[in-house]
Amino acid sequence: MAEVIRAVDWSSTELGSIDTWPASLLFAIDMMLGCAFPATLQWGRNLILFYNDAYIPLIGTHHPHALGQPLLSSFPEIAAIYPPFAQRVWNGERIVLEDQLFHYTRNDVPEDRWFNLSYSPVHDRDGSICGILAVGLETTRKVLAELARSTADTRLKRVLETDAVGVIFFDYTGTVVDANDVFLRMVGYSRAEIETRTITWRTLTPPEWVKASEEQMLKLEQTGRIGPYEKEYILKDGSRRWMLFTGRDLGGNRIVEYAIDITRRKQAEATSKAMEERFRALVEASSDVVYRMSPDWKEMRQLQGRDFLSDTAEPERTWLEKYIHPEDQPFVWASIQDAITHQKTFQLEHRVLQADGTIGWTFSRAVPLRNKDGEVIEWFGAASDVTARKRAEEALLRSEKLATLGRLVASIAHEINNPLEAMSNLIYLAHRSEGLPEEAQELLKLADAELKRIAHITRQSLGFYRESNVPSDISVTQLLESSIDLLRGKINTRHAMIDCRWNDDITVKAVAGELRQVFSNLLANALDALETGGQITIRAKRHLGKDGAYVRILFLDSGRGIPLETQHKIFDPFFSTKGNLGTGLGLWVTKQIVDKHHGSIRVRSRILPPTTGTAFQITLPA
Repeated sequence: MAEVIRAVDWSSTELGSIDTWPASLLFAIDMMLGCAFPATLQWGRNLILFYNDAYIPLIGTHHPHALGQPLLSSFPEIAAIYPPFAQRVWNGERIVLEDQLFHYTRNDVPEDRWFNLSYSPVHDRDGSICGILAVGLETTRKVLAELARSTADTRLKRVLETDAVGVIFFDYTGTVVDANDVFLRMVGYSRAEIETRTITWRTLTPPEWVKASEEQMLKLEQTGRIGPYEKEYILKDGSRRWMLFTGRDLGGNRIVEYAIDITRRKQAEATSKAMEERFRALVEASSDVVYRMSPDWKEMRQLQGRDFLSDTAEPERTWLEKYIHPEDQPFVWASIQDAITHQKTFQLEHRVLQADGTIGWTFSRAVPLRNKDGEVIEWFGAASDVTARKRAEEALLRSEKLATLGRLVASIAHEINNPLEAMSNLIYLAHRSEGLPEEAQELLKLADAELKRIAHITRQSLGFYRESNVPSDISVTQLLESSIDLLRGKINTRHAMIDCRWNDDITVKAVAGELRQVFSNLLANALDALETGGQITIRAKRHLGKDGAYVRILFLDSGRGIPLETQHKIFDPFFSTKGNLGTGLGLWVTKQIVDKHHGSIRVRSRILPPTTGTAFQITLPA
């Protein structure tokens, strides 16, 4: 970098020829170049940028063009966060930051990066501050690793706490590293024996099943999943048991397998085809509670509640009132009739009255069993207790709302900052003018305009906090406009074009804050997907269908698109197309809110040039 600096013709810049540079500048550059850590020197009030060799990998394609340029013109994406730090250093303060997050573009790709940073003032001979020496070390890998480790630990803890099936964890060498108590009882080993790290899947697998297991390991490398498949396992006492396995890669050199003991089913296969079909239905249902229903579902023939629901001592014809929450009974029965009519698998998540009298949640699934003539003779199903998950989802939903609120408040603060600075400068200039000439009067008018802008943003912020959680008639178009206002800073940073298309005011009955969260999430995601200068089209229109009036809102961006193989996962919790930089909760929360408002959300996307982009369509009752 010393050679690069010497090679530049500085005479045409504001710094002038190197021969005219002050000793303080030369000394500061020498210190900066000699630093082993990534370091920059930002000279003068325009923050003219110098940097050393260790800093080059951090800025990618910005090198060497950023040399000698104002810092914020080369890195406009940090304009929101950096000026306050710089001003503190110009005031004489030394600043040390740990794991500081910066949103900036490296190699033409927007990135979130974390750094440990030190900012120190550079003094001239007269003691005045003439520059900033910044030394930093990127900690992105460490921060992301800590976040990933925390997430993985939480998920592993949830898996280990299950008591429905055996759970086994092993690494890619095949060594068993952990298992839940159910699996330990299955195979007869103790936890202490597992901790010796001497037990592998090969130890537990009979020789004739090794090839099948190796094929599953190959499938794991290709797809990240195992099974479902069946094989025998050798127990500690030398006996064998049949088990059904399925699993997946957890990342971090960890694989999880779920095991169900199917020995009894295997023993009964030769003598009872009906038992085989019922057991397969149980495996498909993959739950705890088992039940049998008549072909028309009017009679429950058997239910084993497993302490979640009350067992049936005899056939029950009032099962709907006995087990299903009163508010859920109509749509449960409607789903059953649909399954009967179309002869398809019944599956539904709904509330139930638990054995202890409290209200819980279950996921129920049943398949029709047929005789040799194809007639349905019985429905066989299973239901799992998902109460804890539903409560966790509600907690996550509240958490995501708070996070979104924080982002909105941050956007407002950012928007307020710029007019505040403008107001301060204009008032200062006005006070320097004698007799308030026309130029000063014009500056005061500009200051007044900026103050009005602050008032507008403040009113929006207060309106958001004071919104009711009770559904009411609200304006979709006003919510869309306020969402655009709140993300205006990000829109300007991306130089994005927003094309709004609606002819008149459109109203729906909804919770304003929740619907604004939906619009903000979709608009923010669209902005994340855009290249600089891209376009987002937002349409809102009222329609009249056979079931009544409805409103359709469309968010269409010209971004990079979503691959077809991941589109079906985007509404799943914790799934993110942004890798480790995304929470994976935004679209999941969006769908929860839309469902709550009895609406629907659909997505279409294209990743092949020349036309790429994604369209999210929301339909709500008018």
